[in-house]
Amino acid sequence: MGTTVQIAGTPAEIYEQHMVPAIFARWAPDLVEAAGVRSKARVLDVACGTGSVTRILSERVGPEGTVVGLDINPGMLAVARVAVPRPNVEWLEGSAVSMALPDSTFDNVVCQQGLQFFPDKPAALSEMRRVLKPSGRLALACWRSVEHMPGYLALEQALAKRIGPEKAVLPPFTLGDATTIRSLVTGAGFREVRLRVDAKMIRFQSAEHMVRAVVGGAPTMLGALAEQGAGVLAAIAAEVDEATRTYVDDEGWAIPAISHIVTASA
Repeated sequence: MGTTVQIAGTPAEIYEQHMVPAIFARWAPDLVEAAGVRSKARVLDVACGTGSVTRILSERVGPEGTVVGLDINPGMLAVARVAVPRPNVEWLEGSAVSMALPDSTFDNVVCQQGLQFFPDKPAALSEMRRVLKPSGRLALACWRSVEHMPGYLALEQALAKRIGPEKAVLPPFTLGDATTIRSLVTGAGFREVRLRVDAKMIRFQSAEHMVRAVVGGAPTMLGALAEQGAGVLAAIAAEVDEATRTYVDDEGWAIPAISHIVTASA
């Protein structure tokens, strides 16, 4: 079962090295496309992390455009600055629910898998609308519930055996209901709200690689999972491996992931 991958570094370094190529870089171009980002635009990437979407935006807007990457985690931004050394990108440390940015500044706002983590989701969406120009465009991605994600469902079930189902809930998949997302976006004053479901394969070298990468790269996102000791994590990885054997191919371990893609006008 074991993976030959070495998981080492700060959480942000592990996130950039392992999780971005396996998960987030696969979705980034589609989100930028959904946002309708054009050359010379000014774009805000909310909860930018290490810049998996920011780097695509930088290419899309070109040298005459500007991208601002906003994240509350200084460690993520430190890695982003190294990973995306582009002159048309600005990095800003701050909260999505209270942005130190002026009104009506951006042509587009994008947010990849961040909304579910914000402590005040209506406030964050209201801020996104505030900083958009009139008729500016929002595009955000938010995972469907864990039942639609076989690899993470196996992970949650393995954790639940040890700490109970309530504590084992994985935060990335807690805003999976389409009606809830639509009402949040509409409630923030956005118009022409459109929601679609999309699926892609998440690909790691093995189930163990996935477990260790998400624990090492996103400890604050995974709650109780990251608090388990090395022995427990090894046992959990073995159980996930056993439960997802049918997702192994000649290139590694690949599971379908399903996300909502929401677009709207300010």
